[in-house]
Amino acid sequence: MLGRTRLTGVLKRLVHGMGDALFPAKCLGCGRLFQHDTATSSTARPVGFSAAMAPHFCLPCLDRWTAVASPLCSRCGLVFKSREGDDHLCGRCLDRPSTFTRARAVGIYDNTLKTAIHALKFKGKVSLAGPLGGLLLDTFRYYWTDGDVDVVAPVPLHRLRFRQRGFNQAYLLVRGWALPEETVVIRDLLVRIRATDAQTGLDRQQRRSNIRNAFAMSRRGQSSGKRVLLVDDVLTTGATADACTDALLRDGARRVDVLTLARAL
Repeated sequence: MLGRTRLTGVLKRLVHGMGDALFPAKCLGCGRLFQHDTATSSTARPVGFSAAMAPHFCLPCLDRWTAVASPLCSRCGLVFKSREGDDHLCGRCLDRPSTFTRARAVGIYDNTLKTAIHALKFKGKVSLAGPLGGLLLDTFRYYWTDGDVDVVAPVPLHRLRFRQRGFNQAYLLVRGWALPEETVVIRDLLVRIRATDAQTGLDRQQRRSNIRNAFAMSRRGQSSGKRVLLVDDVLTTGATADACTDALLRDGARRVDVLTLARAL
């Protein structure tokens, strides 16, 4: 006779299987209906983009994403078109280095990853924050070791944008992170004190002018002597990250790094 635990597992798989058959998922990428195989799913957090996004995208769309990989800019994380050579500074960072120390990302800002980010930000698909946040945490652990970061700080929204959206996607990505005791997530380390125009469509200089002096510390001295990791969804020109970094450095932060889900080319 089946044990109670085993019987419960069998019943759960049966119910999930019936649900998938009766109510197949709709791919967020192409819009087609597909069946996600939950029978082989584990209770552990999935590892890898395809595993994490499997409940939300069909198999063809799961293959339409590109991981960030070397060679890339050792400061801003820009991925070079040539796939040969070592990491080195890009021309932009040689000409005008960013104020943050380094930036890294999970993947390139296109195709399925871009679709997932837009679904989270603009369509309120907050169920994506968990798996995307897990991917971000894996990337954090790859590039930073325990003891490298004192404070994790999501890039804040202006209060008007927060009221419209109802959430800050950057905070949702990190709120469930399991971190060493010496590393803390501070939701409101920074505040956005000035509403700005959307950065989409602006060139690098216009983005810098648009975002200049838009951020401040919620409490002075909170980042003094700290190594801060800024977290956001996308890094494009780095204007927003630089503006946040400027506020943190003025407050006495020891170093500021940046981690995002996506890196624009």
